[in-house]
Amino acid sequence: MRIKKEIFLEMIEHCKGCFPYEACGILGGKDSIATEIYKIKNIETSSVSYFMDPVEQLKAMKDMKNKGIEMIGIFHSHPYGFAYPSNKDIELSFYDVCHVIISLNPEQENLNFEARAFKIKDGKVYEEELVIE
Repeated sequence: MRIKKEIFLEMIEHCKGCFPYEACGILGGKDSIATEIYKIKNIETSSVSYFMDPVEQLKAMKDMKNKGIEMIGIFHSHPYGFAYPSNKDIELSFYDVCHVIISLNPEQENLNFEARAFKIKDGKVYEEELVIE
């Protein structure tokens, strides 16, 4: 998965801004290159799970359709966990899109982070290369 640098930085800032709760959103683009970010409200207000606001999610889907792009990724943060899919992430995954998980480290100043990308199919997790352009 490739992400434009400005989109990646916006995603990281969104995740830091939602701390201590999980942030979530959608990455849109073409040919596995994320060129648009849709920051979606986590209606669970939780530090261990997320559920995207359905109204905001629908708006994002309509905007992508109008722009002629597609959903190529879903992102969310793990404020206190690892940058690896949880059991719930695996159960609820869409295998045809990339899942970008951002782990935040609250112990360090400025919330250092780790970002990794995965495809999940039939309960199995496959790490994808994450390239920032």
